[in-house]
Amino acid sequence: MDNVQENTVAQPASELSAKAEARWLGYWPFVWGATGAAVSLINLWRFPYLVGEHGGGLFLLVYLLCVIVLAVPIMLAEVLIGRLGRGNPVLAVANVSRLSGISSLWRLVGYLVIAGSLLILPIYSVMGGWGLEYLSMSLEHRFAGISFATSKAEFDRFLLDQTSMLAWHSALMMTAVLLVAAGIRVLAWVLKILVPGMFIIMLLLVMQLSSLDDFSYALAWMFSFRPEDFSWDSLLLALGHGFLTLGVGLGVMMTYSGYLPKSSQMGRLVLRISVLDLLIAVLAGLVALPLLMSIPEQAPAAGPESLFVSLPAVFGSLDGGFSLANWFYIVVVAVALSSMVPLMEPLVAHMVDRGWPRYQGAIFAGTVCWTIGLGVVMSFNQWQQVELLDGMNFSQLLDYVTANALMPIVGMIMAVIVGWLLPIEKAREAFQQDSKWRFQAWLFLLKYGAPLLIYAIFIMPMLQSWLK
Repeated sequence: MDNVQENTVAQPASELSAKAEARWLGYWPFVWGATGAAVSLINLWRFPYLVGEHGGGLFLLVYLLCVIVLAVPIMLAEVLIGRLGRGNPVLAVANVSRLSGISSLWRLVGYLVIAGSLLILPIYSVMGGWGLEYLSMSLEHRFAGISFATSKAEFDRFLLDQTSMLAWHSALMMTAVLLVAAGIRVLAWVLKILVPGMFIIMLLLVMQLSSLDDFSYALAWMFSFRPEDFSWDSLLLALGHGFLTLGVGLGVMMTYSGYLPKSSQMGRLVLRISVLDLLIAVLAGLVALPLLMSIPEQAPAAGPESLFVSLPAVFGSLDGGFSLANWFYIVVVAVALSSMVPLMEPLVAHMVDRGWPRYQGAIFAGTVCWTIGLGVVMSFNQWQQVELLDGMNFSQLLDYVTANALMPIVGMIMAVIVGWLLPIEKAREAFQQDSKWRFQAWLFLLKYGAPLLIYAIFIMPMLQSWLK
């Protein structure tokens, strides 16, 4: 694979184009890879609960509008930067800055992008390791006859077992490193199997669960319109989740779009990724909610305990629960891995563009993330009571910094660069096959709508918290 030496002054995008094409990912691998990065474990345990608790179908409709107004415009801006910059996030932003006639110091945004992906990746690795642990427990038939209280005690015991958590974290991280090190073409092949396979398993689980008595209640809880349950807080939750769930600002879209042919239509790419992300979240709800509603003493709730405390007790009491549990925790692991692999790519691409062999870049990225993951592991046991900032432990702080600071700040900056600083003819050229009215609508939302919403949802509350 050709390498691109990254210098202080950005190289012209035209010089990078041929080398980016050498790392060509392909249209559908791009869609599956970006979807895998967007479909996080949060979709499995948080989104179904939010929909049901905050108005059902009304929340779902508002969420779709929020995605269109907030997330999609910035995702398109990220794809545009990657398409024009044709390199890793640092180099792509530097090249777009050159095209815009602004300072090359804007490339520092690329480092924020890489930092965000590296901080969130270890959380997925550790929690994906929980999926491996529970998959092994399921294969050993350890859920048979287990009560809710016993399941909770088992989960609490596992969180205190640093050795097991570290072993699973290491295994998942090593798998991600091997996949990334194998190269873009191998990665494309894996993504084309891993992410669609995850969808197929979820569909089969939904079909199998549709015969349960509680399935109709789950459908009603998620999709019936209940305006009385929708509030101002519901609107803020829809806006925030719409931004965070698609992984905006983590560099995956920017990096992968540099591997795409210029003929690929940006609008269709982002639309398909958004639809697939929503579909997997809805499928997750149709799998988890009927099971959770079968527990009389346990109402559906958001959080990891719904997957690792409540569901094992359900699987142990159902006919065919052994098979359901196996496939469900395979999905949990697949979701974690499909997020980890794309999130590792921005740093690896940065190292490759600086002249490193790809395998060395993958090992370096994996080592950094594995080391950060040590702190995440200890946050659930030895460091659980160690408060670093405003009552948060290490893991909570990583999640807060990434979701409430880095991602919205990067999203705001990308909206400013593309919406206000990049010459409009350059932006229109990137939309060469999209209609004029779509381009104008996107540009309007990018310049005015998305920045105002990011400021209102994330940045203003963050500033108020800091100024207290």
